Amino acid sequence: MARWSNTGMRRMMIFLVIMGAFSLTLFSCSTYCGQNRYQYIDMSSVELYQLEEPEDEAPAAVIHTSLGDITAVLYPEEAPNYTAQFTKLAEEGYYDGTYIYQVEKGVYFSAGSPDNTGNLTATQQASPEENVETELSSNIWPFRGALCALNTGHDRSFWSNLFGNAADYCGTRFLVCNTIEFDDEVKAGLEEVDQSASEITEAFIEKGGIPNYAQQMTIFGQAYGDESFETIDRITSVMVKAADPETEYTAPKEDILIEKIEITTWGSLSNENT
Repeated sequence: MARWSNTGMRRMMIFLVIMGAFSLTLFSCSTYCGQNRYQYIDMSSVELYQLEEPEDEAPAAVIHTSLGDITAVLYPEEAPNYTAQFTKLAEEGYYDGTYIYQVEKGVYFSAGSPDNTGNLTATQQASPEENVETELSSNIWPFRGALCALNTGHDRSFWSNLFGNAADYCGTRFLVCNTIEFDDEVKAGLEEVDQSASEITEAFIEKGGIPNYAQQMTIFGQAYGDESFETIDRITSVMVKAADPETEYTAPKEDILIEKIEITTWGSLSNENT
């Protein structure tokens, strides 16, 4: 399993305390695409939805892969635009037969590519589906089992930064978190953050996940159930190829497919299992 140093963790996840009458937290993280930025959060209003049992009417997705199923609740209130696109594409069959094209051993896998390289054509890159503005929420985090939309681009022009209109964009491909190794050094680094974020810190230590991705990508779903996590473990433990010299992706040695994504409700899934 990949080991992330305490120094890197502390550099990428720094909490600041008290701004005005609120307790605010600053996560300073390197984005998935290698870009640094800051996200301020009012910790007094945070609700960790991923630690709660989903409501029966909550939308859900069953991701059928060639190595098992992942069942996840979706978060349309936290990521309305991306969840709507994901649901539409899944129902239209867009993800049927797509590939898991990147595995970071033990930590995450990336999926939803039309081919096993993870590359997109110029036409695909320019499409609206690959340019959905990133939606960040303080209520959902990259815990183990989180479904994250992969970043596809950024608007960081002088004028967009000047007027506060800078934006990130994501597309059809998505990442499923497993977890970094929470050794004593990493735990100590997390426990040094401000007490206003102690619930999030404790959740990462207990549940696992990738703290370095906090507030960097749209999180639109969360996996639940033993079968889901067994599938995630199975996928992130496969043998991988040498890194592609252009993309640096480490693809599975044997193709892993998303066979189908079924959209349903959490209550329907519960009824099927009783």
